[in-house]
Amino acid sequence: MVTQQQRTKYKLTKRAVRRFAEHFKGEIILPEDGLYSSARRVWNHAINQYPLLIARCTDPRDVMRALEFARDNELLVAVRAGGHSFAGHGVCEGGMVVDLSPMKKATIYPALKLIRIEPGVLGNELDCMTQAFKLVVPLGSCPSTGVVGYALGGGASSITPRFGYACDNIAQLELITAEGRKIVTRPGEHPDLFWAMRGAGSNFGIVTALEFHLNPLEQVLSGHLKYPIRQAAKVLAFIKDYAPGIPDDLFLLFAVLPHPGDRMLNVSVVWPGDPQRGEKVLTPLRKFLRPFEDTIEVRPYLDEQRSGSDSPGDGDYSTARRAGHLDSLAKESIDLIVDHAAKAPTEASGITMIYWHGSWCSEPRDDAFGFRRSGYHYWIHSYWQRAKDAREARLWVERLFSALAPFSSGAVYVNDLQDEGEERIRAAYGDKYERLQQIKRKYDPNNFFRVNQNIPPALS
Repeated sequence: MVTQQQRTKYKLTKRAVRRFAEHFKGEIILPEDGLYSSARRVWNHAINQYPLLIARCTDPRDVMRALEFARDNELLVAVRAGGHSFAGHGVCEGGMVVDLSPMKKATIYPALKLIRIEPGVLGNELDCMTQAFKLVVPLGSCPSTGVVGYALGGGASSITPRFGYACDNIAQLELITAEGRKIVTRPGEHPDLFWAMRGAGSNFGIVTALEFHLNPLEQVLSGHLKYPIRQAAKVLAFIKDYAPGIPDDLFLLFAVLPHPGDRMLNVSVVWPGDPQRGEKVLTPLRKFLRPFEDTIEVRPYLDEQRSGSDSPGDGDYSTARRAGHLDSLAKESIDLIVDHAAKAPTEASGITMIYWHGSWCSEPRDDAFGFRRSGYHYWIHSYWQRAKDAREARLWVERLFSALAPFSSGAVYVNDLQDEGEERIRAAYGDKYERLQQIKRKYDPNNFFRVNQNIPPALS
């Protein structure tokens, strides 16, 4: 709980807040307000922090005023839209939360295949707007994730093999820097910043509008093959040989997930091309071993997006997550996964893997996104609601992560990181990290924006 002593420490007085409110159109939430208890929470309830002030912005001028107030009062700043950061970067202790969730304006230009959105737009909202015109942006399937924040960290999608990551589809960004300067960046304008924002954007400013290129897509061949956990080793051994030969456009994901009275291996596929060809591509996978459920069929893309993620469902959950990458799926790795899955502390604990392949996932692109690796991207996750379950849930995640470490490449997708330190952030960006430090020095030399997967400015 934020105390008066903390307010004094951070030089935040009621008079200062009143003066700020006079020129701020949005909503200001303080610890004594009734909304504060819910407004300070982020999606991951393992994060339990108490900011001094939450500023819900309505437009870019509000963002500018909020940043000016934070600078004048030497406040740490966290930025939030959807609040889905696994590390809890949408809130901070004893500082200011700049809440962008009210900023939801969107304009679509179907003939130009472009859409302009503000940072409060969520994944399901964008999907509904674009699918009205049979167009798409590559996004994840979690409906309440903030689109802009997700895209700035890369933005993996079931249609990434066909259309790239979300960051690959960014056409233009408007942002406010730490100094309160408004910048529009696109190809040919502030090219260094345009490069950096697409993959590491939270380090350089607050995006107030973003434009995406749109791609045509109306339906997909998709669905799930579900197997009892006792068959997991056999299925994964088949996938090890099947995956390297699949066409570039096929998305392949498999996960150990809860199932009533047991656990299961869930294999998910999305094919955005010709359904008849997709059926032929998937025949070996579907015929190898009979699943207890096969839901693969042609469906609207919007229905596929609504099919959900690996989060456990409704309610407030805490979560622990660790992620990495395997170049190949060796027998030793399969054995470890199956063995640890059987020892999971709760049903809402598992491991999810995506087989990335094709040009978008393996060939260099001219942006800061550092996770373009063929092979198996994995994340180990555990969810809980009771505080007494936290320790075992976290331990299980760490044990499986440590067991897989000798077989892992060291690469990691930045959007999967919790607060894991500089070494892991370097691993997320690889040889792009030092260039990002130089750009950080140019646009945010005092590291004002540091409640993120932080890239400190270069010293010289």
